[in-house]
Amino acid sequence: MAKARKQKGDGGGAGGGATVLHQKLCVSIDMENQLIYGYTEIKVLLADNDTFALHADNMTIRSILVDGETVEFDYSPHWKNEGDQPNWSSISCLKTAADAACSTYTLALNRESVPNLIVSYERSVKSITEQQVEENSERHEENSRMLEEHGGKPVQTSDDQTVNGCNGSAVEEQKERENGNGNGSEKVKENGIETENEKVKNIKLVHIDYILEKAETGIHFVGNVLHSSSQIRRAHCWFPCIDSTTQRCPFDLEFTVSTDLIAVSNGDLLYQVLSKEDPSKKTYVYKLNTPVSAQWISLVVGPLEVLPDRNDISVSHICLSPALSKLQNTIAFFHDAYSCYEDYLAASFPLGLYKQIFLPPEMTVLPTSLGASTCIFSSDILHDEKVIDQIIGTRIKLAYALARQWFGIYTSAEEPNDEWLLDGLAGFLAELFIKRFLGSNEARYRRFKANCNVCESDVSGATALSSPAASSDLYGTQTIGSYGKVRLLKAVAVLQMLEKQMGPDSFRKILQVIVAPNRASRTLSTKEFRHLANKVGNLERPFLKEFFPRWVESCGCPVMRLGISYSKKRNMIELAVSRGCTAKATPDSDSHTNGDTREGDAGWPGMMSVRVHETDGAYDHPVLPMAGEALQVVEIQCHSKLAAKRVWKSKKSTKFDGSDDNIDVPTQENRTSVDSPLLWIRVDPEMEYLAEIHFHQPVQMWINQLEKDKDVISQSQAISVLEKLPQLSSAVINALNNFLNDTKAFWRVRIEAAYALAVTASEATGLAGLLHLVKFYKSRRFDADIGMPRPNDFHDIPEYFVLEAIPHAVALVRSSDKNSPKEAIEFIIQLLKYNDNNGNIYSDVYWLSAMVQAIGELELGQQGMGFLSSLLKRIDRLLQFDNFMPGYNGVLTVSCIRTLARIARRVSPSICLDRICELIAPFRNMDKPWKVRIEASRVLIDLELHHKGLDAALLLFLKYVDEEKSLRGATKLAVHVLRLCQASIVPHVNDQISLTTLIGLLHLLAGAKAYNNIFLRHHVFCILQVAAGRSPSLFGVPKVVTPSLVVQDICSDQHTKADSSIPQPSRPQEPSTSTPSVREVLPTSGPSKDADNISNCSERRNVVKIKVKLTASSSKASDADHRGHSHGGRNENEAGPCSSMSVDAPMVGAATEPLNVSNHNIEEQNSCHDRESRMSASVSNAKLMDRHEFSKELQCTADSRLDVLPKDQFSPAIIPLGVVDKPGSQLEVVSTSYDGNQAPESVNGLETKERKKKDKKDKKRKRDEKRDKKDDPEYLEKKRLKKEKKRMEKETARKLLEGEGGATPSEQRKTVKTSGSQEVLLARPPAAPVRSAEPAPSQSAEPAPMRSSEPQVSSKETTVDTARTAAKPRIKIRVKPLIRKPEGS
Repeated sequence: MAKARKQKGDGGGAGGGATVLHQKLCVSIDMENQLIYGYTEIKVLLADNDTFALHADNMTIRSILVDGETVEFDYSPHWKNEGDQPNWSSISCLKTAADAACSTYTLALNRESVPNLIVSYERSVKSITEQQVEENSERHEENSRMLEEHGGKPVQTSDDQTVNGCNGSAVEEQKERENGNGNGSEKVKENGIETENEKVKNIKLVHIDYILEKAETGIHFVGNVLHSSSQIRRAHCWFPCIDSTTQRCPFDLEFTVSTDLIAVSNGDLLYQVLSKEDPSKKTYVYKLNTPVSAQWISLVVGPLEVLPDRNDISVSHICLSPALSKLQNTIAFFHDAYSCYEDYLAASFPLGLYKQIFLPPEMTVLPTSLGASTCIFSSDILHDEKVIDQIIGTRIKLAYALARQWFGIYTSAEEPNDEWLLDGLAGFLAELFIKRFLGSNEARYRRFKANCNVCESDVSGATALSSPAASSDLYGTQTIGSYGKVRLLKAVAVLQMLEKQMGPDSFRKILQVIVAPNRASRTLSTKEFRHLANKVGNLERPFLKEFFPRWVESCGCPVMRLGISYSKKRNMIELAVSRGCTAKATPDSDSHTNGDTREGDAGWPGMMSVRVHETDGAYDHPVLPMAGEALQVVEIQCHSKLAAKRVWKSKKSTKFDGSDDNIDVPTQENRTSVDSPLLWIRVDPEMEYLAEIHFHQPVQMWINQLEKDKDVISQSQAISVLEKLPQLSSAVINALNNFLNDTKAFWRVRIEAAYALAVTASEATGLAGLLHLVKFYKSRRFDADIGMPRPNDFHDIPEYFVLEAIPHAVALVRSSDKNSPKEAIEFIIQLLKYNDNNGNIYSDVYWLSAMVQAIGELELGQQGMGFLSSLLKRIDRLLQFDNFMPGYNGVLTVSCIRTLARIARRVSPSICLDRICELIAPFRNMDKPWKVRIEASRVLIDLELHHKGLDAALLLFLKYVDEEKSLRGATKLAVHVLRLCQASIVPHVNDQISLTTLIGLLHLLAGAKAYNNIFLRHHVFCILQVAAGRSPSLFGVPKVVTPSLVVQDICSDQHTKADSSIPQPSRPQEPSTSTPSVREVLPTSGPSKDADNISNCSERRNVVKIKVKLTASSSKASDADHRGHSHGGRNENEAGPCSSMSVDAPMVGAATEPLNVSNHNIEEQNSCHDRESRMSASVSNAKLMDRHEFSKELQCTADSRLDVLPKDQFSPAIIPLGVVDKPGSQLEVVSTSYDGNQAPESVNGLETKERKKKDKKDKKRKRDEKRDKKDDPEYLEKKRLKKEKKRMEKETARKLLEGEGGATPSEQRKTVKTSGSQEVLLARPPAAPVRSAEPAPSQSAEPAPMRSSEPQVSSKETTVDTARTAAKPRIKIRVKPLIRKPEGS
C-alpha cells in the first residue's frame, strides 16, 4: 500500500496517521444570533490502526459518521474555563514569573498542536462503495495495460495522484518498487490488485455535524460582518479539520447566508442559489482545486460591495460601502503588480479568482490576513486621490500579499524549517515590483536600510533561518514580533545574494521551475532549492556547501572594519581589514537562550569587492576574502598616475617641505586630492553581501563620494559618516547643503542630508545648519516680496516629501544649553500660523501632522516657555478642527495627542500631568476613530510611566486591554508596552514590578482573551521575559520546563554521563570522604568545549589530550556507540574507533597554592570496555620549552578484562582534594590509547619519524622568526624578562625540593583508581637507566600528585594516597629516555 509521508512540523504527527485527501465544508450562518451550524465531510486515507485524530475547538460535535455509520469519538476542547488556570502562589520575583510564563506558554502551544477529536471506527466496515471498488479494478486493468506499453514503468492512479498532490504521498515507495530487487515491474503487476484494494479499504468518508455558538477566535462576528483570521492553529476553531501545515487537500465550500449579504471565500465561485428550505437565504458554492492547508481557508460575510478589476484580470476588489470611493482610487495600480508577477514567473495566477477584501481596522486581527486566493486587509490603507503619503506603503503591502499567493500558499514549505524560503521568495517578488514601478532608487534604498536593520538585530540564534531551535521548535511563533520581521528581511537578503552569485536570468529560471503547473509536488524545501541552485543556477557544490550552513542555518552577519593608506612611491593602496561577526560570542548569563551562535572567525564564502574611484575612472577589485585570518592587509594597485609636480627649493622663509609659514597647509584628511589619484573608495558597492561595513577614508574623499557618486547607497553612507565627524569644517556643511538643494538627487537621501544639517548645527559652526535649512525652505515655500508662506502646492511629489521633513529637522537643532534656538521655535510657529491649503488639490493632513510632531521635538527651556501658550493654542485649534471635519484616518488628531504628551513630559514641573490626562482621556471613547482611541491609550500609558513608574504603567495596560474590544487594538497596546519595558527595565533590579502586576500579566497570558488572540498572548509572554532581563522570544526556552533544582542536577550530570545509549553502572555505595566525586569538583555550568580547544583563560595552559582505542574483539554495537559519542577527531594511523578529549594541565607556578578546579576546563568521559581488552597508555612530553632539551616516553600495559573486576566498579572518575601541583615542565601532548594486543611502538615507529619531521620544521620556522626579530628591542626585552622568570621558577622549585627532602622508595610507589574502578599501580623509574645506553636526565625524587582518576600527568610530580590500594592488576612503567640528535645530523 502506498503510505502517506510521515507528518512533520508543528503538527507533530497530526491526524494520528491519517492523510486528508479532500474536504467539503457546508455551513449556515445566522448573523443575528451569531450562530454557525452545518457539517464537514473529510475524505481520509487511514493507517492500519482503528482510530484517527482531528482538531476541533470551541464547538459542539453533534455526531460523526464514518462511511455512513455512526462511530464513537472522544472530544476534549483545548480551552475550558478560566477557573482551570494554574495557581500562581509560587511567584516571588521577576525570574520566577518569567519561568512560569515559559511553562504556561509552551504547554499551551504544545497542547494546541495535538489533535483533540479522537474518532474510533470498526475495521470490519466496508470500503466507501462497491462501485468505487469496481472503478478501482478497472483503473488497475488500465494501469496494467499502460505498464506493458511503457515497459513496466508504474503509472499512478487517480487516488495516487490525489495523495501525491496533497501531501506528497508515496513517491519514494514507488521508486523503491521500481528499483528494488531488479524486478520492480513484475512485483507491481503481482501485487497491484492487492495494493489498490487495500488502499481503497483504508479510504474513509468522515461526516461531522457540529454547531458553533458565539465564536471568539478563528472566526469573528463584528456587527453585521463575519470574517475569519489566519491565526496560527485557529482554523479548527470554526470547522473540524487536521490543522497542520503538512496536511494539504482540495476543498469544496458551501455557505448559506441571508440574501442581503455576500459570502466571499476561497477558489472560484461556481454558482449561488436560493435555499430550498428558506427562500430568504442564499447559498454560495466555491471550489478550490489546489491542495492547501486548513489555515488558508477564509470566509467573509457581510453587506459587501464588489468591484471587478477593469483591466481584464481575474481579480475582484471588495469592501464595505463607505470605503468604495477610496477603493477605486487605491487599486488603480494593481494590474501592474499582477501582470509583473505573471510575466516574471511565466505562469498565470494559479488559484483562480483573486479576491481582496478591505474591512475596518477595528474588525481585523491583523493588518493583512492571508488565505488561498483571498486576502483580508485593514481598510485604513485605502486612500483617495488627495492623499500622498499613503500611496507607497499601500502599494507595497498589496504587492507583497499577492506574491504570497505564489510562495506560501500555492507553493508551501515542506517543513517548518523551510518557511524562511517561501517568505524570502515572496519578499523578493515584492522588491521586483518596487524596482519596476517605484524606481530602482526606491528599491536599492529600502534594501540598504533593511540590511542595516538585519545586521543590527542578527545577534542571537533566534534569527537563524533554518535552524530547528529557531523555527520548528517554536510552534510557528518565530514569525511574530520583531524577530519575525528581522527573519523576513534576512531571508530576502540571502536570496538576493544568491541571485547576484548566479545571475538574474538563472534565478528567474529557478522560480519558474518552482511555480510550474506540471511540477510534481507543491511543496518546497531548502534542500530542493539548494539542488536547483546547483543544477539551474550553475553554482558549484563547494560554494553551496559553505553558503547555506553559514547564512541559512546559523546567525550573525560579517562586520568589516577597513582603513586605507596610500603609498605614493608604489602608487599602491594598502587596505587594512578587520573581520568580525554581529552574533554574540556567548549568551548573557541571565538569558534563557542557548549559545547557538558562531564567532566571526569561521568566515563566510566568497570575496568582497572594492571599487576604487580614481582620476581616470572607477575600477572594481574583488580582493577582500570573507574567510581566513580575521586581520588582513590587502594591497590594491592604482591605475591612474599623478602628474609630475615641480619641486621648489626651500628658502629661508619657508619650511623644508616648500610650504610657507603663513600659508594654511591642508590636513592629512583633506590632502588626498592633491597627493593621490584617489577620489573615493567604496566597499561592496553592489550589496553582494549582507554585511555591516565600517570604512575609514579621508574627509575629502567622503565629500567627493557625496557630490559625485550617483548611487543612493553611496550617498547615504557618505552622509552618515559626515554627520558624525567630531570636527566639522565649512566644506562638510556646504556639501550637505548643496546636496539638499540638488533636485536631481533621490528625495529620501535629501531628507537624510536635512537631518544631518540639523545634527551638525551648533554654536561652534554658528548654527550654519539651521540657517541653511530655513533658507532652503523659504526659497521654496515663501513669497520673497512679503516674506510669508505661499499657499500649499504639492504637485512636485519628491519636493513635497523633502519640504515636509524640514520642520522636524529644524526642531532637532540644539544650542549650547541643549535647548532649541529661538529662531527654530519662531519658524515652526510661523509655519503653523500661516498654513494655507486653499487651491491645493491634495490634502495637507500629513503636512500639518509633521509640523505638529515637530513641536513635540522642541526643547523649550526657560527662554522658550514664553512660546508654550502659543504652541498649545495652535494644537487645540487643530484638534477642534479635526473633530469638526474629520481628516484622513484621524492622522492629525493622533499627532496632536502625541505632541501634547511629549510637551507634558518635558515641562512636567510647570504643567500638572493629571490635567493633561483628563484632556486626553475623552479620546478613548468608542465614538472616536479606532486609531485615535488606541493612540490615546498608548499616550496615557506613557504618562503613567513617566509619572508613577513602570509598575503603574503595566497595571494601566492590563486595565485598557480588558476594556479594549478589538483584537488588533489589544495587540497594539501590548507591542507598545513591550517597547516601554525594553527601554525602562534596569538589569538586576527585581523590585521594578510588583507581585500583583506580575500575577495579573500571567492571568492575561493564560486567559481566554489571549487564547483568542495569539499575537496578544505572544507579546504578553515577551513582556514577562524582558522584565526578567531575557530575550523577547520563545527561542531557547525548553519545550518542557523543569524546576530549577532539577535543571541544575541535569546540568551537573552532563559532565559525568558517558553515553546515554549504554546503561551506566551505579557508584560504589561507600565512597571515601577524602575523594569527592566529579560532580562535586567540576563546575556544573559554562559552555562546553570541543575536543581540541584549549582553555580560554588569559594565561597559557598546558593541554592534556586523551585518546581511547578499543580492542579488535569489541562488539560492533559498542564500536558504533563509541563512534557516535566521541569527543574529537579520529587518528588516521589507528585502526578501530577511538575518542579523544582535552584537559587543561596545571599552571606553572602554582606550587604553594591548592588546586582550584573551577579555574580549569576539564572534560570527563567514562567508557565501558569489552571483555579481554588490554590497555596501553603512552604519556609523552613532546616539547619542554627552553629549559628541557629532551623528551621522555612512558609505556604501560595492563590486562583490563572485565571478568577480573566487580560488576559495580564502573564509577565515575575520582579527583582527590587537597592536591598541590608543583611547578615543572610544560606538557603539550599526553595520549592514552586502548589496544587489543600490545602497546604501540611509538619511539621507533612511524609516529616518531613524523614527529621529528614536524619538530624540524618548527625549529626552522622559529629560527627564521628569531632572526627577523633579533633587531627588535621590544622582542629582546620580552626575551630577557622571560629568561629571568624561568630562572626564578627554577630557583623556587629547587628550594622547595631541598626543604622537603628526598623521596623514600615507599613514596615512589602509588596507585591510581581508574574510571572503571581498576586500581593501577604506578612505579617511579629507578635512577639507573632502563633499556638505554645513556643515563636518563636527572629528575626530582619528590612524588607528584595525581589530579584525576584518569591516567594523567601533572606538571612535575605526583602523590597519591596508598591507603586504599587493593590487590588489583598493576601497570608497570618502563622509562625510555629519548636521545635528541644534533640538528646538523
